[in-house]
Amino acid sequence: MSKESSRRKPSRRAQVRFLEAGLQALADRGHAGLKLATVCEQVGATSGSFYYAFPSWGDFTTELIRYWREEMSTRLIVESSAIASAAERLGHLVDIGVRLPHRSEGAIRVWAAHDAHVASVVAEVDRERHAAIATAYEAVVPDVASARRYATAAMYLLIGHEGSAVGSVEDLRWAFRALLDQALAASAPADRRDET
Repeated sequence: MSKESSRRKPSRRAQVRFLEAGLQALADRGHAGLKLATVCEQVGATSGSFYYAFPSWGDFTTELIRYWREEMSTRLIVESSAIASAAERLGHLVDIGVRLPHRSEGAIRVWAAHDAHVASVVAEVDRERHAAIATAYEAVVPDVASARRYATAAMYLLIGHEGSAVGSVEDLRWAFRALLDQALAASAPADRRDET
């Protein structure tokens, strides 16, 4: 039996502790601050514990991006798609957009500028998010082209917020809501628009 095959598998819980610490390190220190010592310090563990959880730093960073995608995109999209009312689903997507860990996401976008694998994952996440938002808008906006434009505008707001030091999360919430209110008003029947 080889040394590799005799090695016990780490628990998922132990791995998630390091992954969450990696996301926090990105939020606190940016991409340049994502280091083994920082992640271990965040967890309160030794590098030996880290290497028990992950065979290498490369394995960790690959899993970190996969974990971010699953937890901050895929899972949230699935959760929102279960909401039957289109208006409620859009409101839920606004809440998700506001609650995302923007500093971590901004650092991941910086990282993507230096790493082709990370860049491809970020591009896939952006496409998934855009598609989910567009699908929700399609249920309230009369034409698909307009729904896609609203989704694109929402993505611009999100990505712009994550890459900018201007504005607060409350400003982002206001912008998302203003976009949603505009879409809902534009999709209202003409006789209801005349009442406002």
